[in-house]
Amino acid sequence: MQLTATQMETFHYEGYLAVEGVLDSEDLDLLIADFDALVDEVAQDLYGEGVISEHYADEPFERRIALLSRAIGGSLQARVSFPNNLRRPLFDFLNNKKLHDLLEGLVGSEIYCHPCQHIRPKLPEGFVGPGYEDFAGKSPPHQDAGVLLPEADETLVVTSWIPLVNATEETGTLQVYPRAHRGEIRQHVHAPGYGLTIEPTQMPEVQPVTVPVGKGGVLLLHGRTPHGSEANRSDIVRWSMDLRWNDARQPTGRPLPGLLVRSEENPLTTYQDWLDSWKEARADTRPRKMWRW
Repeated sequence: MQLTATQMETFHYEGYLAVEGVLDSEDLDLLIADFDALVDEVAQDLYGEGVISEHYADEPFERRIALLSRAIGGSLQARVSFPNNLRRPLFDFLNNKKLHDLLEGLVGSEIYCHPCQHIRPKLPEGFVGPGYEDFAGKSPPHQDAGVLLPEADETLVVTSWIPLVNATEETGTLQVYPRAHRGEIRQHVHAPGYGLTIEPTQMPEVQPVTVPVGKGGVLLLHGRTPHGSEANRSDIVRWSMDLRWNDARQPTGRPLPGLLVRSEENPLTTYQDWLDSWKEARADTRPRKMWRW
């Protein structure tokens, strides 16, 4: 599926575009099964360490990590996200041709999978750990470009936000500030329990729009589009992925490894190359600036 001229015009005008039906079971099921297997491995480790007294092995994918998180009193996101999760099914998904076809109209034919990626198992509100209480499970408004170095200010970094379950208002789907991607990157400040958020006096005047996205759909976000989310008020985990992409010939603004996934000019990144580059990056203990603020 390639974006139509109208869809690309909408993306550039509004700062975002939701596209349903991009991915099907063949694209998602192997990845979800591997996340499920990874959560099981985490549970086995926690049990072996005596941290938990139950594996919750009979719980479904949509709930198990929430129960484990509650049992330990904290988030397990870091255990399932980059760069702790560099497993082959995730690498294969980053090389999904359907995603590249969708993105090519926005970032061009030389597609780089950006180093700043996240897997987000957004827990139901009652399961949120103490570190997130200030926002009660909310993600405060921010711009993805706001967490990158200034060298990437002129790079169009497109976020493909991909839910692995139906993302609805109840489960805490994204809220997007339309047409607020124009102009300079807004000042960001540190938000307790989250990371960075837009400084209150620089918040957009426009009201946010809640954007439901079904499983198999993709929400495309301009790197300067402010967005956040409300708490997950459902009884399941809102699993989603923030996968970012840019023209491979432009700076990423994050000195970490990425992936060349489509190119007419250079060899693509192999799985072993990706693993080796992350091994080298993690072994490099020199101080490195990762974002501007």
